Amino acid sequence: MPTANAGLVPVVSGAGGKVCRVCGRYALRRELEDLVEEFEVDDNTLTGPAADPAAVTRSTNVAPTTTPPVVLERFRKGEPDAPPTRSLRALRWGLVPSWSKDASGAARMVNARSETLLDKPAFAAAALARRCLVPVDAWYEWQTTAVTGPGGKPLKQPFAVSAADGSVLSLAGVYEFWQDPARAPEDPARWVVSFAVVTRAAEAGLDRLHERMPLVVPRDLRDAWLDPSLDDADDVRSLLGAVPHDLFLGGALRAHPVSRRVGDVRDTGEDLLDPVPLADLAGVVDLRTGEPIGG
Repeated sequence: MPTANAGLVPVVSGAGGKVCRVCGRYALRRELEDLVEEFEVDDNTLTGPAADPAAVTRSTNVAPTTTPPVVLERFRKGEPDAPPTRSLRALRWGLVPSWSKDASGAARMVNARSETLLDKPAFAAAALARRCLVPVDAWYEWQTTAVTGPGGKPLKQPFAVSAADGSVLSLAGVYEFWQDPARAPEDPARWVVSFAVVTRAAEAGLDRLHERMPLVVPRDLRDAWLDPSLDDADDVRSLLGAVPHDLFLGGALRAHPVSRRVGDVRDTGEDLLDPVPLADLAGVVDLRTGEPIGG
């Protein structure tokens, strides 16, 4: 498989070009070996003598254009009757469609809307044949508060959304291959393998953070989401519809305010996931009740 390429541009937009920060930052600190076990990976490409640990992004502040671990399944070339192989690979966050003339389109491809996943040219082919899972410890989202800051704009308070039981979450994703025409055919760096996180309308409670949220794939649907033989559009639509829509109020997800330092991509401090003391909050509302919390 081609490897990811580092030559993409910073990402601040959603798939439609509108500035959007839904799932634009997340945390993943787990050991790669733990992900191999959790996702029942057959082929771990990220550890061993030939692997480059520096090429894999694991931190409390994973951002677009980095290369975090992603789980995917592919059929082996020349073995059409063999079962697909499940791999753990480092892919570039910010999808470059295969037909792009250059990589600049990645600036609009951090997220892919589930409602139009099978219709948009940038994602349709990948939705049928190249689905992946993005392991995260938590994703960050910003709540617009009732307090104004410098310039009269409302301050935003970041929250971390994670599994209530502390387990790793798997976000739905799609990935794509792209060849850089500016590089020689024999140059391995000619290939860019990139992905986008699939999003949906936010659940009740989490909609107090943002109108969108990542599509969280539960454990019992992971195999189906990864299965490359599930390539019928109606089947993929059914799969999208089978994902639960009450994870937060149902107790499977939790959320807590975290430091505004997470807004700086250079800050990867281990304490970024720590809860902010209530006394340090201003203008923040409880996600479940809508009542003010903090000082």
